[in-house]
Amino acid sequence: MKLILCFSLFVVIVTSVEIIPKTLTREIKADVLRDFPGVCYASTQCRTFKENEEWDLKPFCGKSICVKGADGLLKERVSDCGPPAKANPDCKVIANATLPYPNCCPVYDCAPGVQLEFPDIPVA
Repeated sequence: MKLILCFSLFVVIVTSVEIIPKTLTREIKADVLRDFPGVCYASTQCRTFKENEEWDLKPFCGKSICVKGADGLLKERVSDCGPPAKANPDCKVIANATLPYPNCCPVYDCAPGVQLEFPDIPVA
């Protein structure tokens, strides 16, 4: 009986595939407060950050860094999990939002051979 149970667990473990989506990084115009020029304002933290300082985006899964763009203006380089995959009944989503980025990003546990569809990301 124990042998059958162990074999069944082995089959269940072997018959799923873990799919880890790519993360997404982009630069957006930084929020700069009138009274605090020259620093980025992070609304998720309610504080300012100097150039090259980094912060997490909790409660969201991601991080940002304050950088100076080629145009001389402050930018926020945002890295996050990107858009989620389209729903698929053959996949389970596993996520732990309490982990630091990128470990907080969702992982998809799918049946073998399943191809997940991710939305197209427009490139400026």
